[in-house]
Amino acid sequence: MFRIYPAVDIKGGRCVRLFQGQLDKETIFSERPWEMAQHWERQGASYLHVVDLDGASEGRLSNLDALRSIMDKITIPLQFGGGVRSKEDVESLLSLGVERVILGTKALVDPGFLEEMSRAFGESITVSLDTRGRELAIHAWKERFDSSLEGVLKQLLGSRVCRVIHTDISRDGTLEGYNTAALEPLLDSGISVIAAGGISCAEDVNALKGLTTRGLEGVIIGRALYTGDIDLTEVLDLEEE
Repeated sequence: MFRIYPAVDIKGGRCVRLFQGQLDKETIFSERPWEMAQHWERQGASYLHVVDLDGASEGRLSNLDALRSIMDKITIPLQFGGGVRSKEDVESLLSLGVERVILGTKALVDPGFLEEMSRAFGESITVSLDTRGRELAIHAWKERFDSSLEGVLKQLLGSRVCRVIHTDISRDGTLEGYNTAALEPLLDSGISVIAAGGISCAEDVNALKGLTTRGLEGVIIGRALYTGDIDLTEVLDLEEE
């Protein structure tokens, strides 16, 4: 399977894109995130990637009204992350109709929590692994996590996590192209991987699709869709079930 996920990032109730995750370097693309979600669905998207940037920074769910508006306007499934810190958060999001809940900081700093969530919710749990060079970052990419990517991967395999999202922070929002080498520790691991960060053109998407035999199951595209560098209707031809 290979799937393309348009990204809808929410900050202050608006749809924005950041540069390398820096909250003070935002570009606002819509005052109404649901309009962008609806737009990508109308373009043919089969799945959306939605992130609460405020939630990731503050450590709590912060844009639930915006999420509810999106859920009311679209029919395709979505995955959602940012500020998920408890079982109650996961249950709340799933009850709203979120298909997959993305765990980030909490999953890394509290392996017991990750084990409990993956046991309780199975494939509805996805883990975000965000790297800057060889280092993992947590707390909205503001802090370094003192463990190797390989060590965390071993932990995830033990927790029966079946899917991760990898973001190369140095490329995110830059339109510089995805750093495929950053994926190497995750490929052929038995865990499905979704790639994000820097995807700038259809050629990037096609190159990443070539890694499906090694466990890559999709790509998240953000800024390039909003700037028009990538036409979603064209790259969707690369999707396959």
